[in-house]
Amino acid sequence: MLFPTFTFILGFLPVTIIVYFLLSGKNSSAGRIWLVAASLVFYSWFNWSYFFIIAGSIIGNFIIAELLYRKRSMLIFVAGIVCNVLLLGYFKYYDFFVENVNALFRTSWTLKNILLPLGISFFTFQQISFLQQVYSRTLQKRYSFINYCLFVCFFPQLIAGPIVLPDEMMSQFDNDKNRNPDAGNIAAGLYVFSLGLAKKILLADFFAVIADNGFALCSGNVFSTWGCVLAYMFQIYFDFSGYCDMAIGIARMFNIQLPVNFNAPYLAENISDFWRKWHITLGRFLMSSIYIPLGGSRAGKFRTCGNLLITFFISGLWHGASWMFVLWGMIHGTALTIHRVWSKFLGFSLPKIPAQIVTFFFVMLAWVPFRAENWSKTRDIYCGMFFPASWKFPGADIKNILLFAAGFAVVIFFKPVCEIEKRFRPTWFNATISTGLIVFSMFFFVKYSPFIYFNF
Repeated sequence: MLFPTFTFILGFLPVTIIVYFLLSGKNSSAGRIWLVAASLVFYSWFNWSYFFIIAGSIIGNFIIAELLYRKRSMLIFVAGIVCNVLLLGYFKYYDFFVENVNALFRTSWTLKNILLPLGISFFTFQQISFLQQVYSRTLQKRYSFINYCLFVCFFPQLIAGPIVLPDEMMSQFDNDKNRNPDAGNIAAGLYVFSLGLAKKILLADFFAVIADNGFALCSGNVFSTWGCVLAYMFQIYFDFSGYCDMAIGIARMFNIQLPVNFNAPYLAENISDFWRKWHITLGRFLMSSIYIPLGGSRAGKFRTCGNLLITFFISGLWHGASWMFVLWGMIHGTALTIHRVWSKFLGFSLPKIPAQIVTFFFVMLAWVPFRAENWSKTRDIYCGMFFPASWKFPGADIKNILLFAAGFAVVIFFKPVCEIEKRFRPTWFNATISTGLIVFSMFFFVKYSPFIYFNF
């Protein structure tokens, strides 16, 4: 099931909220069981076979966690991590591995064309973080199976994050204050949801048309090529941050606070700052689970640079089974290494505005291999940007001009959702904005394009 649909907004969401609070007010366990069931229906709506994958993953990881509670065994912990990686690897990387083996050794292994289960990268990472904390004995308490199920499959953040930590999710469901509906939270949640919905439907999906056409044609015209790359830069931001805003808003209606995933990343002053503001929960996971265990920045200058490159190699590969994603990850890893040398070891820095402009254009250029299907398309786009076949101005489309103006305005002037949530007040004016954005967005549901991060 998708957030931007009539079925979800007018049916699934209100029914799930109402029944949850009716049950929770009498019996908190009944409310949580209902929410687990509703979340599994939400997930399985796409394909009922997904139910068995996520259910098996949840049960398997919970059993491993129980074994780790009884005995703090490195062997059990490693086995749990390996099982999660193998599950993810089979569905996400099997065909990629076979393709590369066939190309390298001229073999003819058969591809299985495996359909990637939605959200598998996200719920696998969450469960790995759970096993890590059980093994390290850093969890606040031992949680029930129902709470663990909610931690993994709570439907607002199940498909595309944010990636939550065990305590920040499960402790909230254990809080008796959250068992009853809160009008302020519902109003704030609807407001944040409406902003995210508008980002997706009214901005991202319109930028998608420009980006898709530009990357498909590769016209070689300098204006069209730069325009399509900028359109994709806006598309992926409004698409993914829009989803996360909707997830945060929906969770707020259940009195649950999800972590913020974006904090004005396109206003970052350097590449390190960008990664503190973009997909924050993924960065947190990669730092705690890969970068720091490798030694982080504690093992000398060269080792630190190597750790950054390894971490972003994995980050790129996590985003998809393609060497283009690996290239994107290595571009960012290399940039972070250069920035570290530039700032930490040489002590250089740029003034704020030039630094923001340089970072913005670097991130924009790095999105090209992320979006392009192959090396050839990446080369053609870069050639169109820097060695164009045509400098002819293609003409001004007033709708596109207004769209880009709106994109820049939101990026530069609108506060991130973390600040909006803090300042929100349930007024009639805000209620009108929420209702207006939701209703207006519904008129464009027929133009809906899939969320980009559903592919990862």
